[in-house]
Amino acid sequence: MSARKLLGLAGLVAVALLVSAPGARADHLSGEDLAAAKAAADDPTLRAEIGRFFTQTGGSGTTPSVSVIDESFPVYELSRDFVAGDGAVAGRLAYVAVPVTASDGRTATVWSVRGDDGVWRVGNIASGDRESVLAKRLPTGATLLHEPQVDAWYALRDGRVTLLDSGVSGSASGASATLAEYQKTVSGRYGAMLANSPYAQEGKAGGYNAQVMPRGDGGPAPDAQDTGFVPLLIFGGLLLIGVAGFFLHSKRRVP
Repeated sequence: MSARKLLGLAGLVAVALLVSAPGARADHLSGEDLAAAKAAADDPTLRAEIGRFFTQTGGSGTTPSVSVIDESFPVYELSRDFVAGDGAVAGRLAYVAVPVTASDGRTATVWSVRGDDGVWRVGNIASGDRESVLAKRLPTGATLLHEPQVDAWYALRDGRVTLLDSGVSGSASGASATLAEYQKTVSGRYGAMLANSPYAQEGKAGGYNAQVMPRGDGGPAPDAQDTGFVPLLIFGGLLLIGVAGFFLHSKRRVP
């Protein structure tokens, strides 16, 4: 292989590493992922727990039978890196919502989360089927983005966010903004409240890390994203370019 081809190949490798690094693209869920997430929610041993959930939230002494709907909806939550303006994608995968129904007509949503070991497990049970309702309103190719601090839900597609539903007073559904505009908005809301900021160090409540859990009885899905190896990937790509450049330069100097 010629030095010029080697240099070109090294450049392509470096670009591929940058594009594939976490934060440079949205988390992708395969059909197998969604099936595994639904299977975790449809575990027979979980049905009794869901039934007790309906009993506790409904105030009834009778435990209803439970049906798990054959649907699953990925939910993405606002990325801290995006708020900080680090060029990250707007949302990170938080959980896969699997709707369930009780024999008395009530609905709930099971949150399946993927652990560091790649195994899908149930992280929370929440009353209602809000994720399902909103996901069915998404345009083709859009993802469901949640801004939990203000309980706002968006359709994310083609570099734009469109408001679907919001807990913010005065916010109109259908309002749309580019990602750049949205980043400025959330940076203004939370930029001074990120981890290690004076706001966070003083332990004040209501900052970026405050999660809105209006429907559930558990905590938010853990953030399992680990981007510590991204600098290594970038360095590896740059090293390949440097090596290729050295060989190209050496070849030109050979008499």
